[in-house]
Amino acid sequence: MLTVSNISKIIDDRKIVDDVSIGVDRGSCVGLIGPNGAGKSTLMKMISGINQPSSGSIELSGKSLTQWSTKQIAKKVAVLTQEGLAAYPISVYDAVLMGRYPHLGFFQRENKSDHDHVNRVLELTGLAEFKDQLLDTLSGGERQRVAIAKAMVQEPELLLLDEPTTFLDIGYQLNVLQLVKDWQRMSNLTVVMVLHDLNLAAQFCDRLILLDEGKVVKEGTNEEVISAETLFDVYHASPEIIRHPRSNIPQILL
Repeated sequence: MLTVSNISKIIDDRKIVDDVSIGVDRGSCVGLIGPNGAGKSTLMKMISGINQPSSGSIELSGKSLTQWSTKQIAKKVAVLTQEGLAAYPISVYDAVLMGRYPHLGFFQRENKSDHDHVNRVLELTGLAEFKDQLLDTLSGGERQRVAIAKAMVQEPELLLLDEPTTFLDIGYQLNVLQLVKDWQRMSNLTVVMVLHDLNLAAQFCDRLILLDEGKVVKEGTNEEVISAETLFDVYHASPEIIRHPRSNIPQILL
């Protein structure tokens, strides 16, 4: 689904991303982890087409990202950041309906099929009762759910999440990530997410890619990446690693 080959990004004579190569299989969920300043968000911006790499190439479905138009990328790729949707005084319904814009032609209006799709997604995400509420009356966690609903209505093949749970309490963090996981399984969605919480990354991602100082330090399964030795080398901390009592996934105690 996604192939990143030897890409680097230089900003103000500093190499923020340094010769990174990764591959993401269709239908998988990959977590980008690493300390602050590791280059995770810069890498995501290049994958989304917002920024261009200084060198290297990115392919989406076997085709160079430079060959896709902005509208073609918008049909295939949805992006959700930690800020989510701004608290504008528009209704939840209208905010979610905006996800259909990449599928409309110039001067084309949404049809019954578009509106039916929005209503289905509102039901799936538990937002139907909020559809007439204004975004600026919702909490940050509720607006993040609206942002996910908007992305679902967009019907992307690739979802990019850049620290989507940063400003949320633990209840909303789990709610948002479980919503994404259910959507992924339901539609064979490909997901790449940046997470600072290593426990959540291990719990919700199929594979992890650990970045430090712009380079890939380690990638593999949760078992392979979440190790005391690796975490000490990158984070300079010595956490205890235990097993989750239900999933048996590695979890970190500080």
